[in-house]
Amino acid sequence: MASTARGGAEQETEPATADPAQGAQAPAAPAVSARIALAQVRIDQRRTRQLARLRPLSWLLLAAVAVSAWTSSPAPGLTGRHLAVSLALLCYAVPMALAGAGRWPGHTVRSRIVLILIVSVASLTLTGLVPSGILNVLPVSGAVMIGFLRLDLRPALLISGTSTVLLVVLLALTVSHPVETITSSVLLCVVLGVTARLIRQSREGQERTELLFAELEDAWEAETRAAAGAERARIARELHDVLAQSLSALAIQLEGARKLAERDQVAPLLQQVINRSVELTREGLNEARQAVGALRGDRLPGLADVAPLVERSARDLELSVELSVLGTVRPGEPQAEFALYRGVQEALTNVARYARGSRAEVVLDYRRGDRVAVTVSNTAGSAAAQAGGGGGNGLRGMRERVERVGGTAEAGLSEDGGWRVAMEVPA
Repeated sequence: MASTARGGAEQETEPATADPAQGAQAPAAPAVSARIALAQVRIDQRRTRQLARLRPLSWLLLAAVAVSAWTSSPAPGLTGRHLAVSLALLCYAVPMALAGAGRWPGHTVRSRIVLILIVSVASLTLTGLVPSGILNVLPVSGAVMIGFLRLDLRPALLISGTSTVLLVVLLALTVSHPVETITSSVLLCVVLGVTARLIRQSREGQERTELLFAELEDAWEAETRAAAGAERARIARELHDVLAQSLSALAIQLEGARKLAERDQVAPLLQQVINRSVELTREGLNEARQAVGALRGDRLPGLADVAPLVERSARDLELSVELSVLGTVRPGEPQAEFALYRGVQEALTNVARYARGSRAEVVLDYRRGDRVAVTVSNTAGSAAAQAGGGGGNGLRGMRERVERVGGTAEAGLSEDGGWRVAMEVPA
């Protein structure tokens, strides 16, 4: 009756700044759920695809402005007004080219405002230096479109409105027929600005809806968990009030019967039956308490509790049982470890019931990569072939519990005529 163990073992927000007057760091932001994080990833991917569809328009606009500038007078050059045209065209072309390549450098509100201001100033400069043809219309209207696509409504209105007013002033001072030119230029700015704003509003509405759906699913899941927890607590109370208390009363009565049997010197066989009944009642009471704890969310017994289980079985069930641990011990999923613990408990109970006098061995094997295996085997005892006897409900429940966590369980006669129970679950 000895027990031994052996073996090896893209956001539109400014970065937050700390307030020195507070003298302490701001509290950490609440953790984002995996569902909301996944929704944000989908939103970013869709935003990238939508902006990619607008890239050809950026290239077309840039090409039209560049060709018009090179074929107008003064053309880009290195002296005087030619140099000014070159610099204005460069300041306009670089951001537009980056937008067309999908590498818009503005990642914060401030940087986007600065870039769009540069594009707007360059557009107005081109219009003022070369007041002819396409350059009267396209540069500023393109800047207006980019502004409404990339900025919130207030800064977009401020920059685009200012640019449009300055464009009207420049055209009134520089072109020969200002009314027609101003009308067409302002109309194009309004059409492109409204279109860009509608595109942005549609995108933002879709993003908000997706995030709200993710938050709603999180709330529904939390409510479901809370309801399940309340139901488990109710069942735990009922189980404690009915089953655990009944078993406690039965244990007290059996203990009294045992003492009476000892006092009256009844037949030894009857004393053994009473003693065995006391042990089974205590075992059932412990299991009932574990079930109540599991329903209440207490820590479930796992593989770390197998060694104490083996020691108790050797002592209380009068078994000769040995525990072996192979490989490096590592923690596993609680429900999977609980299923293995229950399997070992059931197997040792069956050995005590149906194979008295046999030797049992429990092996915990961690050497199978992403799985953990447990084997409980015993030699042939007085009724070894019946080790799976009885109604089979215990072994059936063990198999179902292991399969629910993605594992496998089997039981049957071993080659030496004993009984073997093998279980394996994901680590």
